[in-house]
Amino acid sequence: MQQIRNRLNIMQNYEIDITITHNPHNFALSDLFKMAARINKKRQFLFVSTVLGKHLAVRPQIPLLTGNLLAMMYYRRVVNEKIIGIEKIVYALKEFNGQDALQPNLELPEETLFIGFAETATALGHAVFNTFLSNATYIHTTREIIPDIEPFVTFEEEHSHATSHRIYTLEPDKLLQAKRIVLIDDEITTGKTVVNIIASLRKKFPQVKHYTVLSILDWRSEQQQEIFKQLENQWNISIDFIAIMCGQFSCSGTPLLTSDHVESTKCMTHDMTLVSIKEPIDRQYYHSIAENGLENSQPYMLATGRFTLTSEQHLIQKDEIMVIAEQLKKLRTDGPLLVIGTGEFMYVPMQIAAHLGEDVYFQSTTRSPIYCTDDTEYTITEKIAFESPENNGIENYLYNVQTYPYSELFLIVERIASKEAILQIVQALQSVIKAKIYVICMHELGGES
Repeated sequence: MQQIRNRLNIMQNYEIDITITHNPHNFALSDLFKMAARINKKRQFLFVSTVLGKHLAVRPQIPLLTGNLLAMMYYRRVVNEKIIGIEKIVYALKEFNGQDALQPNLELPEETLFIGFAETATALGHAVFNTFLSNATYIHTTREIIPDIEPFVTFEEEHSHATSHRIYTLEPDKLLQAKRIVLIDDEITTGKTVVNIIASLRKKFPQVKHYTVLSILDWRSEQQQEIFKQLENQWNISIDFIAIMCGQFSCSGTPLLTSDHVESTKCMTHDMTLVSIKEPIDRQYYHSIAENGLENSQPYMLATGRFTLTSEQHLIQKDEIMVIAEQLKKLRTDGPLLVIGTGEFMYVPMQIAAHLGEDVYFQSTTRSPIYCTDDTEYTITEKIAFESPENNGIENYLYNVQTYPYSELFLIVERIASKEAILQIVQALQSVIKAKIYVICMHELGGES
């Protein structure tokens, strides 16, 4: 493929030169990402995805379709056959035409373990897994500390704002049946995180000889790609990389991050409704220790895949999500709706959002600190900050929440550690939007309160 060179201005004199080396579906750069500056000395740039629903609001079908596309690209590699439907998915991502994500319809030839990377790729990994009807198991890494369970695997993501990843499972025997392992992240920059996790996984899965890394973007240099060829020989395994777009980049200039603009939180009239789930849902009763040492004793949802989710379990959990969506759909009016997930808890709110009708958008809170300025040419022009409602002691952010004139906002939280933290988020949201805010708490049953 002909290499295509691009130069993008991030901000001021800070620029990035990108050479695209592999783009089989001919996506434009803006179809997949925009650039921003990151408040992190280890890495001062950020590829802000336009298809993930993390830092920017998107139609919920878009990240689900992105997962479908990666799943189909992987399946084509495994079975070595042409897969019908890929072109339709690509068209939907480029021209969003309202197409819903695929229902599970692909049969894997061998037991395959899919692992999504926290926090950004928990939903992407789940969407990949969701494309397969059988022989698939999903789990995602977490930054949370769950003292009642010994981590099954731990590894480091050295460049990240929060480096330590853990995998907790209640069904280690099920995971250990895997013949193949698929790792899913939104972006591969150097591949160091992949090396770290495979090094850890090899100790638990000596029988696995086939690893695949799925990502939207793969920016590894030729030298970094060569490292993986050497590791394949050293470890006697295969490591395949499949990405929607591949290339290399280099940054020039220095970002002057002197006036990060964060919206001030004012004392608002709490126009908020706390909505409890009317139907019982499957829960897992473990507590976590927050960053500030406080305990969150609220239960987790089985549907997230945090502790292991099989294809068969997933079909049952999707029915539960549909029931929740039908309950929440009754709260809608005619205007645009924003559904917000929190941190690693992305996939369930995203699936709910996908079933709430037209004019619905989705995004998630994040711990990733992106530089914000009111320069209209820059990607992030609005930023609110607050404490994580589930992992107290961690500052979280939402970006560009005034993109659309929302009538309602559904903030969906898996585990509320404290209602004070929730009020802090609501106040921050009320400082920038006038929408009616509903807080949907997944661990409370009953009616509205």
